[in-house]
Amino acid sequence: MIDVQLTYPRLFSEGAGMLAIKLQVPEKQLVAVVGASGSGKTTLLRLLAGLEKPQSGAITVQGQTWLDTAARISLPPQKRSIGFVFQDSALFPNMTVLENIRFAAAGSPLISSLIESVGLQPFIHQKPDKLSGGQRQRVALARALVRRPQVLLLDEPFAALDESSGAELRQTLLHLHQAWGTTTLLVSHHADDVRTLADRVIRLEYGKIISDVPVPLKTASQEIIRTLTFDHDTQTWVIGTDTTLLRSSNPVWGQYKPGDVFPLPA
Repeated sequence: MIDVQLTYPRLFSEGAGMLAIKLQVPEKQLVAVVGASGSGKTTLLRLLAGLEKPQSGAITVQGQTWLDTAARISLPPQKRSIGFVFQDSALFPNMTVLENIRFAAAGSPLISSLIESVGLQPFIHQKPDKLSGGQRQRVALARALVRRPQVLLLDEPFAALDESSGAELRQTLLHLHQAWGTTTLLVSHHADDVRTLADRVIRLEYGKIISDVPVPLKTASQEIIRTLTFDHDTQTWVIGTDTTLLRSSNPVWGQYKPGDVFPLPA
């Protein structure tokens, strides 16, 4: 459980005011934080990460106190079990994919499995300037998860991607969230992110939570994979079921095999 109570003076789009948040997030939940630009979404993530200092408040994560202004406790970012993915992937340009992930790993044994999960194996010796936007964000996601953080913070991770790359990265994130069970807060302006990923949606306005609602369960059907091939001409995976034929360049699809149950899009 994440338990948050924070106040923080800041300049909103409507003018000067006070961000005042009281929030609980159960373990393994994926919460979308939405609202107009300047409503305090990114500030909330930065406060959780310890990148900003609140005027008052407390943050407790799975029973551990990260912040308690009354008791003068404030763990620095490196001592908070967080992974943070920014809108700009913020990779080290002089490091390869593997080196970027290793830099954050601190001896974690998860490097190889994460690289495979996000489909980066062919690019591990490439530097960021040789990667597409979607590939760079996959590196950022792997780097954020490599130490298996208690909390994953995502600040508009799909905003700079084209529609196809964004859709693929959403499916990668959903796959990892379901497999790893990380508690996640996702800041987004896009309805596709909420519909595809979120268990719950919090809307901020002028630094306050004005609504907090669960997302209805997805109604997508599931079918057995009958055929799975890779089309080298289009560099896409092709999945055939009893009723449909689907294509995607999402590398996660390569982990399926005939006989697996596949969730059809809702």
